[in-house]
Amino acid sequence: MKIYAMVIVLALLVGCASTGFRFHTLQPGTSNPETSASKFKARLTTVQIPAEVDAAELVVRDSGNTLIREPADRWAAPLTDEIRAALGDAWRQDYGLDDVQGVDSTGASIPQVGVKIQKLDATMGSHVELVASWWVSLDQGEKMKSSSCQRVFFEHATGGIDELVDAEQRVFRSLAGDMASSVIAMTNRQPPFCPEH
Repeated sequence: MKIYAMVIVLALLVGCASTGFRFHTLQPGTSNPETSASKFKARLTTVQIPAEVDAAELVVRDSGNTLIREPADRWAAPLTDEIRAALGDAWRQDYGLDDVQGVDSTGASIPQVGVKIQKLDATMGSHVELVASWWVSLDQGEKMKSSSCQRVFFEHATGGIDELVDAEQRVFRSLAGDMASSVIAMTNRQPPFCPEH
């Protein structure tokens, strides 16, 4: 009886190991090990995504009005976490900006940042379109200063899933750059800055 039970357990484990899932991430595989110490800080407090892409599987547009969840291709982490990590990585690598959400920090006021992904459309063999709005606020003691921006990002993505994920990495890195520019402008007490479309 024990041997029979062990055989069943082993069969289940082998079955789980051979499901064929592929896990994808929005963080590029290469990074700059010589990134200088961060000069700026921000708290990325909010990441909102559309309900239709809030899934473990990658959601792609097959044609027209048809959205498909790819059963074998999944995000390595929940999509909101993937986006947060991708933005934070790009901030740190490219702009010397640290996301200190969840870290106690004293001293100067730290900009609060939120982002809402209004559209993430990945069309197989064609392109990725990202529509995002973000806002930055900073407590300046006597008053709260805030600004908001919106932009559309577009990347070609001929090929299959791998090319779509590469394009999604690029649009989120572009979004990270625009958000960082807004944060840095506010940190430096400059006029609110929204990159041009």
